[in-house]
Amino acid sequence: MRAPANEGVRSCRMKKLFDFFKKPPLWFLIIVAVIAVAAMVGGTLFMTQDSLSQYATVGFVLLGVMAVTVGYFVYGFVKIYPDLKSKALKWSQNKPFFNKALTDPLTRSIISLVISFVINMAFAVYNGSIGIINRSIWFGALAAYYIVLILLRGTILLYHIRRVKANKAGQSEQTAYLKSIKIYGSCGAVLILLPIALSFAILQMVREGDSFVHSGITIYVYAIYTFYKIIMAIYNFAKTRKDDDFTLRAAKNINLAQAMMAVLALQTAMFHEFDATGDFVHVATMNAVTGAIVCALTAAIGIFMIAISIKKIRTKTPLKTL
Repeated sequence: MRAPANEGVRSCRMKKLFDFFKKPPLWFLIIVAVIAVAAMVGGTLFMTQDSLSQYATVGFVLLGVMAVTVGYFVYGFVKIYPDLKSKALKWSQNKPFFNKALTDPLTRSIISLVISFVINMAFAVYNGSIGIINRSIWFGALAAYYIVLILLRGTILLYHIRRVKANKAGQSEQTAYLKSIKIYGSCGAVLILLPIALSFAILQMVREGDSFVHSGITIYVYAIYTFYKIIMAIYNFAKTRKDDDFTLRAAKNINLAQAMMAVLALQTAMFHEFDATGDFVHVATMNAVTGAIVCALTAAIGIFMIAISIKKIRTKTPLKTL
């Protein structure tokens, strides 16, 4: 007589466990993210350290764990995002600025653009100064990369400053719409220049062994940041793919291009920190392949933006029909 009761309890527990994994709490997702980073670092160590080379299979397993946990983190975050947003909106009800930043995608995008613009300016000055003082091609290439990002984000910010003035002067929505399309295409053209600046840095990685450096615990922090950046960039890119505001869409495309660069930077930093094999050819090959992929995808995004802007200007049809 007890068996059916035990089966019921077991079934209830399994359902609770299933519901837990179906919509995990935030604290659990943080643990998953930590596991993903630990698996990535562990897998890299087993794949690059001579003393652990006989356990290369363990490295592949850990990298597999990383792939699974990253995938689950993305799934779980998408599931709980509406609840997190609802709580944030409730908190911001009596805070107009924060409420607008949370509810208006354009305002949120402009705030992000301003912050990114200032950070890019700082990095451009920093890398440019070191490049000039040390006559370093590596730092000069990085400075050029950040200057291109400044041009991209500055173009969008300048457009919105002028748009506010134009709206006060009675500019029509159709005129503003066409101008935003042109800005979108211009950003695509400038985005194609990004791989050119990036290629000089990649060349230095391959020929001279230069790389991004994050020593000690900072590399783990940077790894978590990179995961977050690429996940959010892909999510926002997909979310705004058919948005009527072309400048908002351009901003997300720029973020995606920079997130891909962050993945390359993380790879080079990990090789610099953990590779004890001294196999310069292997490291150079890996950096060259990843760099080529990043450059190709970035250029593809730029070409796609130009093609869409040309199509829209010629047809004058709304983005939703695409």
